[in-house]
Amino acid sequence: RTLQRRMAGTRGGAVNPLEPLLAKYRTIQGEITKLQTGASQATTQVCENELVLKELELLEEDAQVFKLIGPVLVKQELVEVKSNVNKRIEYIKADATRIERSLKAKNDEQNTVKEQIQALQKGK
Repeated sequence: RTLQRRMAGTRGGAVNPLEPLLAKYRTIQGEITKLQTGASQATTQVCENELVLKELELLEEDAQVFKLIGPVLVKQELVEVKSNVNKRIEYIKADATRIERSLKAKNDEQNTVKEQIQALQKGK
């Protein structure tokens, strides 16, 4: 055991230059996964809201529309509901665009770190 401790101490003194880069690469990879999940959820929400809008378009102007708020159904005007759904779609699309930009930036950052890792590995 003493020999193992001494050997571990010797290794611990010389830090592998790849370790911080590999840790950064893994961190970025996790962030990319989260962003991809967010982008997927935004796409799903846009599809769901567009489906709701199509259903609302089928209704006649004097149709009664209700919104569930907690345990209560509240009557709303059809025009107001369509407007709200359109605004929601715009908001979600803007959020999806923001996520895509962040995803591209993270992918670029990951590629830079990957190139640094490859350069260090070639230098060995």
